Amino acid sequence: MAVAIQRPLKGSRISSFYPVKALPPISALDSAFQLQEYISLLIRLDVHDVEKIVAIPGKDQNDAADNGTTKGEEKETDKEAAGGIHVDPACWVYEHLRRVAQDLSHPLITMLQQECTRNSCPEMKAGEWLYLCVAHGNDGAMEQCCAIDYILHTLDSATALLNSPRAFPSRISVPSTSHRHFTSLCRRLGRIFAHAYFHHREVFEQAEAESSLYARFLALVKYFDLVPLEFLVIPPRMEGRPAESVEPPRLMGASLEPRADAGSHEGGGSWPGSNESPWRTDRGKSPPGPAGQARNESPRKFGRSRTDTMVYSEAYSVAEELA
Repeated sequence: MAVAIQRPLKGSRISSFYPVKALPPISALDSAFQLQEYISLLIRLDVHDVEKIVAIPGKDQNDAADNGTTKGEEKETDKEAAGGIHVDPACWVYEHLRRVAQDLSHPLITMLQQECTRNSCPEMKAGEWLYLCVAHGNDGAMEQCCAIDYILHTLDSATALLNSPRAFPSRISVPSTSHRHFTSLCRRLGRIFAHAYFHHREVFEQAEAESSLYARFLALVKYFDLVPLEFLVIPPRMEGRPAESVEPPRLMGASLEPRADAGSHEGGGSWPGSNESPWRTDRGKSPPGPAGQARNESPRKFGRSRTDTMVYSEAYSVAEELA
């Protein structure tokens, strides 16, 4: 039997504005935007439970048992499966990216604007990489801009792409030709977290303690294999390790075959809960570093995948040599 979700009424107090104390099944949401509302309920229930937030609802009992869920949760899973609930993985990723772009504004970017200025961060960097902005010039020309402008331009372009009727004509079904945008969106949004982590650590930690947004973004990227692991430059959190001991991203420890571990994802590289192939395609490998034939001398750098908007910062290497 479907459960009616109570809507907030005019004049409601903030204490009673969200009356839902337990997560209802997705079939109980009588709305054209079920996935959006369901993700909002998951985040509102526990913003730090990122594994539950990014997992596709409606799994079978075996998956629930493997994940160590309780009997009550297994019963809810069985109910959804019996009701014929099927969530399209592409639509699930699309709605999550919409929510990530929305939640980036506050608290992370709101706090970044107070200390990340054109004077303090004249370039968009994360370690040895300099990121170029595609929002300048004509015919796809790329130019440098300060970090805060790059962040705002990236967020604006991501929002425009996610709301583009040409790229995503429907929120109920995502065409296969639009799957390629997910990788690009995740790669560019991840640069915002990387800059905040390595150049504004206190702001990053404060925002993460409040929203766990990067933890959710990282769980989403890994769950659906959206971005190659070498682009996740923020190191994993380690208990008892001081934040000052983490070095900036060097991106020099890649193997000669950075795609060798791509098949280790569960399901043989497929979407979890689906028989379709992942949308991420391998790009051509090109060694990073300054132009010239001598840039391939280091075997640790050879084969590193990069994009046209990632430029090796020679100033970083010069400063490192002088130090």
